[in-house]
Amino acid sequence: MKSNGTPAIGLKACRAGNPLPKGVAATGALELIKAFTKITQPYDGGITLNWSVPSQTEFRREGEVDPFFALRDSSSGSKEITWTVADFDDNTKDFYFGGEDAVEGQVYEGEKAFAFDTMSGNTIVFARLKYVATLTGNLNKSTPLQISVSATVLAPTEGGTSWDVITTPEYTA
Repeated sequence: MKSNGTPAIGLKACRAGNPLPKGVAATGALELIKAFTKITQPYDGGITLNWSVPSQTEFRREGEVDPFFALRDSSSGSKEITWTVADFDDNTKDFYFGGEDAVEGQVYEGEKAFAFDTMSGNTIVFARLKYVATLTGNLNKSTPLQISVSATVLAPTEGGTSWDVITTPEYTA
């Protein structure tokens, strides 16, 4: 991933805000991104992107090289992002587990836009992620208690670009 010819290397900060309804590249989106709030840095300073392509079935006729029909299953494939958070405070816990928005007995699923600032001056922005968090780790000397987050990339509600790499903006929040 590149922005202005610079590779996206090293995670510097993680920010979140309201979903971008018209996508990352829409008019006015940059101003919304600048207002994102900094949240706790992911543990070990990184995120993991787990993307898989939709399955495709090709139907061929005997003796022909090219398929006469190809079918793509749009319900398959995924764009998942995972990260863990250690050394979290009450605000971080409320952010990931819903705080007062959480319903007893139900898993909290949040929906936000996220921006991951890199040390190389780029930011990977996702217009809308649906995330679920769980507690992981141990209570011992070597492994801290952590919040494990799994997020799925969703399309913006009004269409547009769901993610992009931009030059890190000057944030206002």
